[in-house]
Amino acid sequence: MRRSFPPDGRPARRRALGAALAVLATAAVGAFAAPAHADPAPFAVLPANPLTTFTEFKSLPTSATQIVPVTGNANFTQALQIAVPNGPTSAGLDGEYEITLGTPTAAAVTTGDALVATVWARSTQPIAGGTTGNAHLVFETDGNPFTKSMNAALQFGVDWQQFQFPFRAAVSYPSAGAHLNLWLGYGAQTLQVAGVSVTDLGPGDPAGYPKVTYDGRDPNAAWRTAAAQRIDQYRKGDLTVNVVDPQGRPVNGATVRVAEQKSAFDFGTADDAARLIDDPSGGITAADAAHYQDISTSLFNTVSMGNNLKWNHWENQTERDTLTYPGLQWARAHNLNIRAHNLVWPSYGNMPTDVASLAGDPAALRKRIDDHVTDEASAMNGIADEIDVVNEPYSEHNVQDVLGQNEIGSWFSLAHQAAPDARLSLNDYGILENGGEEGRHRAYDYNLLSSMKAAGTPVDVIGMESHFNGLQLTPPDQLLSIVDQFAALGVKVGVTEFDVATDDQQLQADYTRDFMTAMFSDPNVTEIDNFGFWAKNIYNPLVALFNPDWSPKPNALAYENLIEHQWHTDVTGGTDTRGVYGVRAFQGDYLVTVTVGGISKQVKVSMPTTAGASVTVVADGIAASPATAPVNPVGDGDFETAAKGWTPLGTGPATSSDAHSGGSALALAPGSGVTQNLTGLTPGTSYLLSGWAKLSGAGTQCYIGVRGGATAGKPTFQYESTYSDERGYTQKLLAFTPPTGTTWTQTFVWSNPNPTSATCDADDVSITPTSGTPPPPQAPPAITPYLPTPSALGNGTLENHANTTGWYCLGTCTLKNVAATPHTGTGDLSVTGRTAAFAGPAQGVALPSNGGLYDSSAWLRLAQPGTDTGMVSLKLTTSTGTNTYRFGTATITGDGWTRIGANNVKVSWSGTLTKAEWWVSTATGTEDLLVDDASFAPMATPVAGADLLGNGDAEQGLFGWYCFSPCVAQTATDQVHGGATSVRATGREFNYTGPAQGVQVTNGAQYKTSAWVRMAAGAAGTTAQVRLKLTMTDGSSVTVPMASAPVTADGWTLLSANNIPVSWTGTLAKAEWWVSTTTGADDFFVDDAALQPAGVEQTAFNPVQPTAACVVDDQGSQYTAYFGYSNANNYYIPVPVGTSNFFTTGAADRGQTEYFLPFQRPKRVAVTWDGKSPLTWSLNGSSQTATKTSPAC
Repeated sequence: MRRSFPPDGRPARRRALGAALAVLATAAVGAFAAPAHADPAPFAVLPANPLTTFTEFKSLPTSATQIVPVTGNANFTQALQIAVPNGPTSAGLDGEYEITLGTPTAAAVTTGDALVATVWARSTQPIAGGTTGNAHLVFETDGNPFTKSMNAALQFGVDWQQFQFPFRAAVSYPSAGAHLNLWLGYGAQTLQVAGVSVTDLGPGDPAGYPKVTYDGRDPNAAWRTAAAQRIDQYRKGDLTVNVVDPQGRPVNGATVRVAEQKSAFDFGTADDAARLIDDPSGGITAADAAHYQDISTSLFNTVSMGNNLKWNHWENQTERDTLTYPGLQWARAHNLNIRAHNLVWPSYGNMPTDVASLAGDPAALRKRIDDHVTDEASAMNGIADEIDVVNEPYSEHNVQDVLGQNEIGSWFSLAHQAAPDARLSLNDYGILENGGEEGRHRAYDYNLLSSMKAAGTPVDVIGMESHFNGLQLTPPDQLLSIVDQFAALGVKVGVTEFDVATDDQQLQADYTRDFMTAMFSDPNVTEIDNFGFWAKNIYNPLVALFNPDWSPKPNALAYENLIEHQWHTDVTGGTDTRGVYGVRAFQGDYLVTVTVGGISKQVKVSMPTTAGASVTVVADGIAASPATAPVNPVGDGDFETAAKGWTPLGTGPATSSDAHSGGSALALAPGSGVTQNLTGLTPGTSYLLSGWAKLSGAGTQCYIGVRGGATAGKPTFQYESTYSDERGYTQKLLAFTPPTGTTWTQTFVWSNPNPTSATCDADDVSITPTSGTPPPPQAPPAITPYLPTPSALGNGTLENHANTTGWYCLGTCTLKNVAATPHTGTGDLSVTGRTAAFAGPAQGVALPSNGGLYDSSAWLRLAQPGTDTGMVSLKLTTSTGTNTYRFGTATITGDGWTRIGANNVKVSWSGTLTKAEWWVSTATGTEDLLVDDASFAPMATPVAGADLLGNGDAEQGLFGWYCFSPCVAQTATDQVHGGATSVRATGREFNYTGPAQGVQVTNGAQYKTSAWVRMAAGAAGTTAQVRLKLTMTDGSSVTVPMASAPVTADGWTLLSANNIPVSWTGTLAKAEWWVSTTTGADDFFVDDAALQPAGVEQTAFNPVQPTAACVVDDQGSQYTAYFGYSNANNYYIPVPVGTSNFFTTGAADRGQTEYFLPFQRPKRVAVTWDGKSPLTWSLNGSSQTATKTSPAC
């Protein structure tokens, strides 16, 4: 490609018209019309007699020009005759401007002015071997940086021909600061020019400014009929569907839908790997990334990485591992073809810096390049469908100047050895562009390709970039002529970087339509690739298909109309008496759906050529349409669109590429989560909550749950699946029934706060009706976790990188949103210029009630080495004065992040509250700070549940707690599992002593219990145990062991048990629940304890199993296997396509969650494959294999 994507900063070459160019226009022959209204009067830009001022000679003798008389032309009587004695020394682009002749300007020109250049030309001695003369007409700065506003190719015969080019001034040019230049480096020739002028019509869009068009634009142009005929002949085939019953008899009247899934023709785009995978380095929002990904897959079937595979980028190992390979994997996962661009761009500016230093050592230079070609091509083997081996050798020829032109062929041979299955391409511009008048450039590529083919070089494709400017749009007939000229050499033609640079959006749309139609109609063309599509991710926003806000431009609508309507097949019809339905369809991959008696079967059919395709479908009555699957009310439950529709909690979520299915999952750090309000659930109906999750390490817990009640935000029930030690994705299911009166239901995923860095990944969350009689047992309601309410701080996670919205300084300081060393995510708040210890970042907050309870926290660190005390506070300003509440203090350093915060802080005031400000400060110094993941929120409403312990989370101090003596129970804040406080057992004299609560239990009932325990610092490890002591009225007692586990001072350990029977004889006087140890009497902590009636925590289910397949011979070397399954449950089982549900070899299911239906309501899974190797379906750890000799359906 000519430019980087986004730009590298390389200088623009000849065909660039300047970044400031506002209007680009093509040559339109005809008289110039002056403005018809009161615009500034047009003025001449060139001197009064410009033929006499062409005095700027370069590599051209001054004797080469003379003024000669002209007769027979009413427009002029004199001409400037130019005798070019020889061609240039360089065969490349620089040869074109090696010989020039120019005239300076005589008037100043202002940026954006509308100008018209006019020149008449004819050839009196054509270039050798041809019948025409050639030149380029260029309006540019007279000297560096040679900023061009116009660059047009001229080709003319022996008769006078007028050329007229409307253009805009790219920059302001002072008088004599620009020149009109003729490039003449095309060979010995004699030409005459006359009637030369450049007229400035002034700013804006003055009347009379020539409109641009091109030959063949007319709706009734003759070329359109021929193109339509070729499209039908070369781009379609006859697709035949035969429907039979199990006995092989034709089925009349079957409904058949033939829906194209992917075109056989490559419609592609240049993409950026970071934005494809939504990496933060892509620099766009999650919403923009979702649009970017959606359009990359919905409007295109082919992708080339704009920059990531270029040599400089390839040798950046970090980029290769974190962006390039993940981007390629993303493309493959989304069924996109891949073009690898490019291996060798043969000028030193496009290569690693060390390559230029080898120019004096040809052998070393050759080895360096050969090693790279082999390295990257080997890596692309099996990944890339097509590889640009060499890019733009006409203009980029430093290497050929040292090693010779034949070296190009050796690079193709090396690439073929390393990637034998990939198509290999020579890629260049200037073949189709500029009205088709780039004869010298085109001849270079043609001759190079011809010599390579003659030498047996494995070159398969000529890539024609097709960057069109608005000066000269090549007519469709001429496009086809050029394509056929190159195809005659035995190569296919690929359009690799198509775009049209003009601000005439209707012209841009029309030419997009006509260019693509002409190319699609030629059987030698295999692909049309755009050079990007979004104005925010493209070298020139003028050429984009979509505006910055994602609204489509007219050229996008023209493109979409072609590929999704004009050239796309999706039809429905019925079989005839022979059981046959046939359609003339565009070549590609199809999903054929046959419905008989309301039961559907789907088969995949590939029709890649004009030979067509035929498939036989057995209407055996065993398939059901996927549409019968229940609707999942959880939006983005598979987290494929960056948790769209979910509300963040705590520090908020991230995205993980380690997904259970699809391309992404939810990633939660400790103390973060998401919620989503649900609609469509009916009170009294049994539902099944399904989810998959795993943990990266010990010491944390993750929950997938649902809660709700009669009032939004005030849950009266909560059910959840708990993950505490699962290291691989595990599916958990639970049945629940929203009680009568429920009007608000919310699903959630939450990772408990903890001192470790262990994370939780969750995926594929769904809710479905259990659809069984009777429904499975309902899970007992959960007591914890207490989910926080969403933070009242705006941009508290600092992930809105563009600004510090919502933040200001209390006192004097400076705030900036940076990405220094964020605690989580990619942004943090830099606080500099503090003039006092109290000065720091703040936000105004609203307090819903006087005397309410609040939770708050923030992560702090110093920006440089040092130590101070950080503080998180709330400042209240009332009619009676000010008051400050501290939400925590802690030592902070420059070595790492420290969390400062508190929960359940009561905030009250007297008088009238006028302002509440949450802010961060320090105790003594004025050091620069970094702040991240700040939160301030009203305390969450506890869930009403059947917990027999009172204050089991210790958030109300020691209320309900006492200690089995001799020991003392204390409130602790230095070690907590959740919330702000825990219970510490201290002063223990025996191992059996510890914190306790009195409870009420029922004789003969079963119970479940849980508690989090850790030893105090310095204490030896031991085993903790939860027990129930039952004391009778006669003084006797019974102890019931409930749960136990080894505990240490290194972290919290969960003690839990379920279905513990509790019974006794006699009369119960009291029951006491307590925690103790089996050895030692060291201090320990207890937090988040509960005692509940027993119940199933996870709904029991029988795993869905695949059953033996039958096979249909589709004819034409294709087979379809129909797998059944067994689901011996009373409810749907959702199993996403992914690690628990996949096919080998190669084939994949439809890429959607499979809701396996209960009992005898099976559906068949149909997979088409070539039959050359066995096809295996793996489901829940079991598998079935089909071969082409399996029993017929």
